[in-house]
Amino acid sequence: MQIKLNYAFAVFFLCGILSCNKSIHTFGKTKIEKSIDSIYLKQRIAEIKSLNTDVFAKGSFKGTTDTPIVYRLLKPKSTNRKLPLVIVFHGSNAVGNDNTSQLGILAKLFATDEIQAKYPAFVLAHQFPSRSSNYILDQKRNVLTSVPQPCLTTALQLIDSLKNTLNIDEDRIYLIGFSMGASSVINALSLKPDLFAAGISISGIPQFDKVKTLTNIPIWLIHGNMDTENPFNSDEKFFEEVRYNNRTRFWEFDNLAHNDIFAPAILTDELPKWLFKNKRK
Repeated sequence: MQIKLNYAFAVFFLCGILSCNKSIHTFGKTKIEKSIDSIYLKQRIAEIKSLNTDVFAKGSFKGTTDTPIVYRLLKPKSTNRKLPLVIVFHGSNAVGNDNTSQLGILAKLFATDEIQAKYPAFVLAHQFPSRSSNYILDQKRNVLTSVPQPCLTTALQLIDSLKNTLNIDEDRIYLIGFSMGASSVINALSLKPDLFAAGISISGIPQFDKVKTLTNIPIWLIHGNMDTENPFNSDEKFFEEVRYNNRTRFWEFDNLAHNDIFAPAILTDELPKWLFKNKRK
């Protein structure tokens, strides 16, 4: 009961943000002030993290590479109709093969009872055995750009495999990730733009050599403007180059650093609600 009450408060809190800031739209850029309700935030994060990881079944997949990739998969309670697939990419601190560390706040958020009740979906959480994206300097723009690594190809092959074995709605396959995983979201969209309906990148580094391709995909960028680990200016520059097609949403969180980005505004149903509005064309 307490979790449900707190979730209801979170929805109320987010509605307050939206009503006070009329500039928040499906696409375009919005600057969001830092929340001062640290007590609620700590409580909400603790509630999400407390989800039992046993709801995610364990699996392993090799693909065409030499290194297998382990993963966790949440299946909805009812799969008698085609349902979306949400893929969650983790940050670099979860690199390994224990098949547990990748189940962070994003994977668990999409697996909670309240989110699954409103937005039932398969939830796939790979664990990369090495970095899925690396960063180099874009000499032309003087910002960091991301480069996909081989294990990301294996992750994409796993997605193709699951399409053949699960009752997945292939027009509603979504990506979401944090930090390195957010960079991999952009990389995956550029590698297989016809596979995904939309993607959310939280505190990541974008990819600039496929800007024209990425312009046509619904993308939501979320970044704190005090982020020095994955510098904010890369996403800012990326948005400048893709916004003309009105397919990109950008939330700039004021005075938030890299690891502080999970603010109350994105710990409600706002993420799945936006994702599920999009279908592959």
